[in-house]
Amino acid sequence: PAFYHPNVWPDETLPCLKHTLKEMGMLIRSIGKLVGRRCDAYVLSQCDGYAGNKMESVIDSSLCVKARLLHYFPSPSDEDDSDNQEEDPKVTSDKGKEETTKDDVDYSTWCGWHNDHCSMTGLVPAMYMNAKGEEVTCPDPDAGLYIKSRKGELIHVNVPPDALAFQIGETAQIHTGGVLQATPHAVRGYCPKNTACKGISRESFAVFMQPDYFGDMAIPNGRTIEDAQKRDAENHLPRTVRNLRSRWSPGINFGEFSQNTFEAFS
Repeated sequence: PAFYHPNVWPDETLPCLKHTLKEMGMLIRSIGKLVGRRCDAYVLSQCDGYAGNKMESVIDSSLCVKARLLHYFPSPSDEDDSDNQEEDPKVTSDKGKEETTKDDVDYSTWCGWHNDHCSMTGLVPAMYMNAKGEEVTCPDPDAGLYIKSRKGELIHVNVPPDALAFQIGETAQIHTGGVLQATPHAVRGYCPKNTACKGISRESFAVFMQPDYFGDMAIPNGRTIEDAQKRDAENHLPRTVRNLRSRWSPGINFGEFSQNTFEAFS
């Protein structure tokens, strides 16, 4: 079902949606191919065993590219949530772990920390809508998309309204033997104490460019899974992101890797 189920379109209630989303999806994919070509050139300069046009080829030839509209429901107000407030979970045995856990909670109220398991994800700038369905400016400057660097640095990403964003997924991390690294990311909701944000939702559109179901998940010759995900980089992953060695094995295909990933988060 995750790969072969047909799309469900609201043709009667919103007939223009199908054409508009397909048009935008194809635009993102076409630009993704150009980004993939530049990634290929860089990886080839760093890894002799790399198949020269792997990323561009995957994006160009796959019949399994997916696009999703993402709706982030309005966060509950401080009053609505007062009866269900819980203290942030802490890991007290290690200060670094405690800080990471706090980041997991504070910066993932709209969407938890994770890596995309595709090759590359294309994103449009987020839209914020009020309860009347009108587009508004987000009243909370701290809300939105956050990522973590390889060293665990927390970065707030603001995509300009006239731009697209692309982030690396775990399949590209494997295909490049770790030259490219998947981007841990989460979406932070607005502060429930901010009454100006009441009833505001977030809307986005993501295109997941990835191999076909039976596409290979081979690491380049001369590299290993230890190269694809270094232990020191793994230590900086958010605690909810599963390491690659727990989901990848030699000879696995993309469909099997996807299933392992779904099960890891279920």
